[in-house]
Amino acid sequence: MVHFHFGKILKIIKTDKDVVSSDSSVQAVVEMWDENQMVLGVEAGIAPQLKVHDVVLVDYNPIPGIPQPIPKQQIVKIVRGKQAKDCWELFKKYHAEKKSKSEEDPQGPGISYSR
Repeated sequence: MVHFHFGKILKIIKTDKDVVSSDSSVQAVVEMWDENQMVLGVEAGIAPQLKVHDVVLVDYNPIPGIPQPIPKQQIVKIVRGKQAKDCWELFKKYHAEKKSKSEEDPQGPGISYSR
């Protein structure tokens, strides 16, 4: 199964006068569509084009060669313009609906007789 998540760039962390690094890798503080915030690595090929407020696609596929499925959690694509806006709004709407349903039924799914 191929699995990706949308996120929005809040801050870019790269080597400069305020950041000392052992390598030239770039990380970003990302707000995910479900309101989680994470610091994720950025693929080197797209790192120079990354900007704050960009919508990005994060690779959540398992790291190959590891028996326990651990997601890569690597920024692999920058999505801009209408496509970025449409995708972000689609997932935010889904999250709002899901959140609203969980507030209506705080117990969540389960077996009714076990409550």
